[in-house]
Amino acid sequence: MKRVLTPVQPSDSFRQQLRTNLELAGQQQAAQRAMRLQRPAYLNYWVLGAAALGVTVAAGSMIAWAIRSRVLPHS
Repeated sequence: MKRVLTPVQPSDSFRQQLRTNLELAGQQQAAQRAMRLQRPAYLNYWVLGAAALGVTVAAGSMIAWAIRSRVLPHS
């Protein structure tokens, strides 16, 4: 294996470019993490609207049942 593969020393410019690129990548990841933390929690308005509609229909049904039970005589 040693006869086929010979050790290679990277040039100083390659090492400096690699260091710079890794630092930039780390800064980008840190910025993305910070953006995710700063973003307000997503509120799904469709779910909120459906829940409000369901509560309204349930309350209306209870009111209608109460009025009907007072107006109609019991059998």
